Amino acid sequence: MAGGSIERHPDDPAWRADALGASRHSRLADEMRPPDLVADPQAAIDVCADLARSHLGDFSPALALLTRPERRRAQALVAHVAALFDFARQRGIEGERLSAINRWEYALDEALAGRVAGQPIFAAMSREQGRRRWSAEGLDALSACARRRALRGCPATPDEAERDARALAQAFGRTWIGNPVSSEIEALGASLIRLDRLQRLGSETAAGRCPLPWAETEGMASTRPAEPSLLAAARKECARLRVLFLGGARGLPALPAGYRQSVAYALFAGLALLSQIEEADGNLLVAPPRIGLRARLGLLARARWLRV
Repeated sequence: MAGGSIERHPDDPAWRADALGASRHSRLADEMRPPDLVADPQAAIDVCADLARSHLGDFSPALALLTRPERRRAQALVAHVAALFDFARQRGIEGERLSAINRWEYALDEALAGRVAGQPIFAAMSREQGRRRWSAEGLDALSACARRRALRGCPATPDEAERDARALAQAFGRTWIGNPVSSEIEALGASLIRLDRLQRLGSETAAGRCPLPWAETEGMASTRPAEPSLLAAARKECARLRVLFLGGARGLPALPAGYRQSVAYALFAGLALLSQIEEADGNLLVAPPRIGLRARLGLLARARWLRV
């Protein structure tokens, strides 16, 4: 499929404005390019950077606090995870979703073994494999999380939602950093995952994929702005997340030094968004809260000068 042009930025290593800008791409399928269109290694980097901005949204400035090599690595991984869960969330029968995930996983294995197809995400993942090998256990766990998502829609209970989010957070952390992360960082990652689902509550329910526990919403899928069951369930979720966020902050000192500031920004941004969601009315289902440019810059400065 042909994709649109990719926004390019200066080569200066200090350049970080890409993390503050909004992505011009919204569909992962737009970047599933045939081999002849991604022969340039820089094109693969640009595609993954653009996809990471799109999918991380308000959390994308966290990447600006990483070194350039680690930022490229994180962007490639985010793009890979986005693809897995894009397949897991597709409409259709379970078998088709699982087959798509299996094909993607097989193609990635081929790429990591040095047999790179033209897919830009695979090219970027393969490049990072040469720089520092990905955790095989982490990649397997990410695929397992995507398969669980393909087999189950919304979680049945809050406990199930927490288990699924923790599993995904641990799998991502292990793949990205290379080692299992602490229970506190796992909890923080799970909170960010569930917060992202709260932000997308309106669009997800409109598509018949309510991300909140079934037991609290009765499987409701509605975009009516004053839907009381959805809003009540969202407030319960906010209360649970605030406890996890505050507990997760204790895990920052145990992170490798190169990752602390980035994760700290995610923590600060998460708390800011959580406060907005807690105060939101029915508009939460129509126009979810966002962090403005000035606020992003303030949170970046706070995270950069954090001493932990």
